Amino acid sequence: MKKIIVCIIAVILTGSIFAQKISGGLFVGPTMSWLGTDSKTIDPEGMKFGYNFGVLLDLNLIDNFAISTGIQFNKLGGNLNYVYSANKIITSEGDTVFNVTKTSYNLNYLAIPFGFKGKTNEIGYLTYFLKAGVTPLINIKTLGTVGAFENVLLDEINLFNMGWHIGGGAEYSLSGNTRILFELMYTGGLFDVDKTMVYSNSEHTAETNPKVSLSDIHLKIGILF
Repeated sequence: MKKIIVCIIAVILTGSIFAQKISGGLFVGPTMSWLGTDSKTIDPEGMKFGYNFGVLLDLNLIDNFAISTGIQFNKLGGNLNYVYSANKIITSEGDTVFNVTKTSYNLNYLAIPFGFKGKTNEIGYLTYFLKAGVTPLINIKTLGTVGAFENVLLDEINLFNMGWHIGGGAEYSLSGNTRILFELMYTGGLFDVDKTMVYSNSEHTAETNPKVSLSDIHLKIGILF
């Protein structure tokens, strides 16, 4: 009986200590995103404004260092001009657009960022921090404008994507463990996001699928507990 009581107490204490090492909260904010490539067959153009929201979770390893993760929804996008046009793009309704010269994408992603967070001691009411890591993304919806078809569902974007992120911000202490979060983050694309085959010459005799990456800058404003 004594052993059982000791084990229960140990579990409670362990859970209490572990809970003290975890903090998290909710956030929302705007994003600016764009598509980029090194290929001479595609000319990216402009940015897309969107938003992001979700939950954050920090596992505090020591006083000034934590593993940072969470789950978030990202509304991103970008515009692509094809120098020699794309062969064809098929909409979700089965319509085929040939010799496409431009595509405008609105992309919805579910992201699970994972990285490391270094922070200062509290200065006044503020704690400053830097973060860096990777961001796996899952495409959950792709809308595009192509030819005469506007905001139609497309299957030109790969399901999985990956980016690296770096940024920082500050936490303003209110009372107890409650803090207001301000965070600015840059995410650079690592993988090819699209499957579109484009012509690589003006005679339309050769095709290629050049790498197109997705990058963004986003702001998070939230509350932590």
